Amino acid sequence: MALLAGLDFHFDLDFNEIPLQEAEVYLEELTSKYANLIYGQQTKIYVRLEEGSLKVTLAVVGVLYIGIGQYGSFRSGIDYMIKDAKSLNSLVTSEIVKNGMNEADIIESKKMHCDPDRIRRVLLAIDRLESKQELSKSELDKELSKIRTSVRNICSSLSEEDAGFFATSIKEDYWPQDREIPYFVERYKLVAREEDIVHYPVASIDIPRVNKALQRTSR
Repeated sequence: MALLAGLDFHFDLDFNEIPLQEAEVYLEELTSKYANLIYGQQTKIYVRLEEGSLKVTLAVVGVLYIGIGQYGSFRSGIDYMIKDAKSLNSLVTSEIVKNGMNEADIIESKKMHCDPDRIRRVLLAIDRLESKQELSKSELDKELSKIRTSVRNICSSLSEEDAGFFATSIKEDYWPQDREIPYFVERYKLVAREEDIVHYPVASIDIPRVNKALQRTSR
């Protein structure tokens, strides 16, 4: 599992005037509706509400290799998943407004830096290193150390399956000295299969409309 996307909202609403349980359920269902479609799988949505003028964090957790499997190559898949997170933010924001939120009450709406962003940063660092013509041994060792540290940190935050999938996408030279990573690679040499990818037709997902900000109507 991986943190596929994260959304941060800041609303000009009083935390104490919001029915918190209703708001959490509504936001979870709304985000899940679009995340499942975008990432081609059953995602898990975590909702956090903070006091003051209402702040909302929505975390989308799912399987990295299934999400990437929709796009072909690992690198292009990572790029598309980052774009998908931006699309998810736009869709959720638009739906909140359509369902009763005053657009002027949305102080901020932004995408969080998540696992696909972290992976892309490592891939770009590898590209930059490999494009350099002349490096001293100390310079090379320094760059390799930074990349390997990033790879270790990313793998530690992923499930074993996704860590193995990520590690197989880069050369072994960039793996840290970690016995677990070769184990993950050997055990989880994964390519997303069609039967792993769940398709959710839009008509099959029914999220109830709301008539108040961040609340559901009764069924």
